[in-house]
Amino acid sequence: MTSANTTSANIKTSANTKPSRSEITEREIAEIEAQMYADAIHNIQIGIYIWQLEDSSSDSSSDDDSSSDSGTLRLISTNSAARRFTGVDAKGLIGQTISEIFPALAATDIPAIYKQVARTGEGRNLGEIAYGDDRVEQGVFSVKAFPLRGQCIGVAFENITARKQAERAHLENEEQLRIIFEQASVGMARLSPDGQWIQVNQRLCELLDYPMPALLGKTFADITHPDDLANDQEAYEQLHSGDKSRLTFEKRYITRTGDIIWANVTVSTVRDRTPQNSQLLYFIATIQDITERKQAAITLQKQKNDLLAVNIMLTDTMARLEQRNEELDQFAYVTSHDLKAPLRAIINLASWIEEDIGATLPDENKDQFALLKSRVYRMEGLINGLLDYSRVDRTHQSHERINVTHLLNDIIDSISPPSTFTIELAPDLPVLEAKKTPLVQVFSNLLTNAIKHHNRSDGTIRISAQDIGSLYEFTVSDDGPGIDPAYHEKVFVIFQTLKARDDLESTGIGLSLVKKIVLAEHGSISLESKLGQGATFRFTWPKSPHEGIQFT
Repeated sequence: MTSANTTSANIKTSANTKPSRSEITEREIAEIEAQMYADAIHNIQIGIYIWQLEDSSSDSSSDDDSSSDSGTLRLISTNSAARRFTGVDAKGLIGQTISEIFPALAATDIPAIYKQVARTGEGRNLGEIAYGDDRVEQGVFSVKAFPLRGQCIGVAFENITARKQAERAHLENEEQLRIIFEQASVGMARLSPDGQWIQVNQRLCELLDYPMPALLGKTFADITHPDDLANDQEAYEQLHSGDKSRLTFEKRYITRTGDIIWANVTVSTVRDRTPQNSQLLYFIATIQDITERKQAAITLQKQKNDLLAVNIMLTDTMARLEQRNEELDQFAYVTSHDLKAPLRAIINLASWIEEDIGATLPDENKDQFALLKSRVYRMEGLINGLLDYSRVDRTHQSHERINVTHLLNDIIDSISPPSTFTIELAPDLPVLEAKKTPLVQVFSNLLTNAIKHHNRSDGTIRISAQDIGSLYEFTVSDDGPGIDPAYHEKVFVIFQTLKARDDLESTGIGLSLVKKIVLAEHGSISLESKLGQGATFRFTWPKSPHEGIQFT
């Protein structure tokens, strides 16, 4: 709009009449006002159309008579915002009627409303109007009509299509958010930028034991465990400032009844992403109850700490035991040496006396010397047996590949059974990885025991083996006098013998030593026997060597 247009519309003067001083002043003032008004409407961002109403009586050529109100609305000015929003360029359109410029409005009530505003001088708010034609994409506009002098009206409109679309999207998002809140299996909350809960779901109310109205309006800090407030505040500041858009962390809440629950919390920010703004709108938080898992983790950690403490204690105990075992081994060695020395002296003295007296020694004294020497030999056997018994599972031994058939042949050769005695070996005896010395001790003691306690010199011993998974089960059977079931447990007790030692020389250590060795290797041993039906010893032995418990 130009000042010329405005003054021509609002001020009428006669060319033959000389204006007075007062008339010139008013015209100058009117021109200044018009110019200022024109500048203002051209610079604002709201579209402005300025129309002038011409009565039909003064313009017989009016083509705008479709309206029930007489008169014609002609365009006298627009601003740049109007041209940008509607696609109508004012150049060449000034002076055209509203029907010529906007044919789609001709059949509406809008022209009549505009005329009414021009005549009455009362503005009208037309609200939101959908409009579009071949020049302008369909959109929504907020329209207001306001009166100007000289039956002119200004029509201000604002394209609110984007805002309406954003509002619809916001409503759709709100509805989706409501559905998510209702259907979520975890606690959910929406928080305002200052950290207040403005929306929560029923699951969160159940989790925190609060009615919904009592939670709304609270801040996250109101029911946070004091020890977690600092971390919560740090997370809030990172999210609020935009340094982070999403954070996940664990924290403790205090329920309405004062109980403490652990929760896994994920918080995301929702911001206005328009080009001109990135304002924080709200936070979305999901709260998952992890109390049971956390308590289990705490319990496991405590157990781990306890185990570490026990492990340290056991390591220390094992070190002490190893030291004590070394001391015991040293003690046993020294003691056995000191005990065997006088025993050997007694044997030597007895032998010298027998040699010196010779044939003059009475038979009764010969029996006494023989008894003396047998007691000495028994004592030496006890000392050796006790040493072997005390060292079971206390000395480290390397394992090796053992052919059991070859091993038994060597043992039989070393114990030299009577030539009339038969020892039968099964053809399928295994080859295994094992500690050789313990296995030799077990077979040697079982074979020696079977020969010693047999009631005939032509007895038979049978040795066989059976694969039972991770173990081999060995069987040593004889056809001797058998053992009463009442004494099956007694035979494995140290120093226990079924016959008097004077009747049968025995230390009572052999079978107890066998049992201790087998158990030390994680095996088992049993006896099957009845009087007069021989005896069968069964023991199991691992296919791979047992190295003992390792403490680290």
